[in-house]
Amino acid sequence: MVRFADDTLAPAAARRPAGRLPTPPAAAPVPQRAPVAVALRPPDPDRAARLAGLAGLRVVSDALAADVLLAEAMPPDRKEAPEARPGEVPVLVLAEGAAALAALRAGARGVLAPEAPPAQLEAALVALARGLAVLPPALLPALAGREPAPVEAGLTRREREVLDLLAAGASNKVIARRLNLSFHTAKAHVASVLQKLGASSRADAVARGARAGLVLL
Repeated sequence: MVRFADDTLAPAAARRPAGRLPTPPAAAPVPQRAPVAVALRPPDPDRAARLAGLAGLRVVSDALAADVLLAEAMPPDRKEAPEARPGEVPVLVLAEGAAALAALRAGARGVLAPEAPPAQLEAALVALARGLAVLPPALLPALAGREPAPVEAGLTRREREVLDLLAAGASNKVIARRLNLSFHTAKAHVASVLQKLGASSRADAVARGARAGLVLL
């Protein structure tokens, strides 16, 4: 036994044989989160099968047993009382543009594009279950009351191409040539884009499309 000059016992480190390290304490097990229970409104067997393949989710038929409701539109019974109520199941609505804004104003906790990839959909549902909200950046100014409601993202594929060309400053003749259309057809597409966006001019259509995330400038 090692002793100091004052005959006290040496510290444990002095008595430990050379080369032996203290045994680290066992790591505490990391708690595993239970999968988020999701109910579909209306029931959709195909979508339920896709959701069942995601590790962080499980599909339930009873809305009262769900952590989150996934809907194509805000359920009618929730529209009657859009204000949040304690313990109420949050709703994620699959919608874009004006329909998404209407859902949020009716009480939805989040909105997501209908064609969102599975990983993004899973992340959004988990976020709502944890008390967060899922809001598209393009809708934030309208929700804050700083600008008119965003337009419906209901442009056809051809109209989106026309909008892209408008953003590039193309004339009707250039649009017709680039898209292999007649001049009159190109002109009709431009008029349809302006009408759907509620725009008063080509420049206004581009500005509105950019705010709605339909075109990059």
